[in-house]
Amino acid sequence: MQLSHATSGIIGQRLRTLILGASAVAMLTGCEPIRQTHGYVPAEAYVKRINVGTDGRAEVVSKIGRPSTTAAFEDDEWYYISRSTETKAFFAPKAVEQKVMVLAFDDTGTVTSIDNYALEDGRVIDLVTNTTPTRGKRLTFLQQLVGNIGRFTPEQITGDDSVF
Repeated sequence: MQLSHATSGIIGQRLRTLILGASAVAMLTGCEPIRQTHGYVPAEAYVKRINVGTDGRAEVVSKIGRPSTTAAFEDDEWYYISRSTETKAFFAPKAVEQKVMVLAFDDTGTVTSIDNYALEDGRVIDLVTNTTPTRGKRLTFLQQLVGNIGRFTPEQITGDDSVF
């Protein structure tokens, strides 16, 4: 059986459309973001079991577990941190959800407050900038170059009263 030229052209066009459609679907599903979640923030039902003003550190650990981290210099705050990121194709990961629960303790180790924060409450901190922030007046290049002209006398430079 031999197909006419018009019929074979229609089949070829449909085949090309099918291949292009399948390729587009494959490309779109290949770009599905990869979602990763790190850390742990206890569910609200578990947090409600903590009695502010009466529970101590041992009771908190038995009810919701150990914190992700604690305060840097003292053990007066515990932080439970969870963060979800999405990575699309070859792009850098982007934070899509972040939860931080802070438990504050007094000097006796009793819970004084429970605070919750989300991604919207935080701010982006660039940890690697390779620069040191300075406080005070910022000088331009020209001000730095000519800033010391006239500030010192020859006596101050040589350390004696005889000039040259």
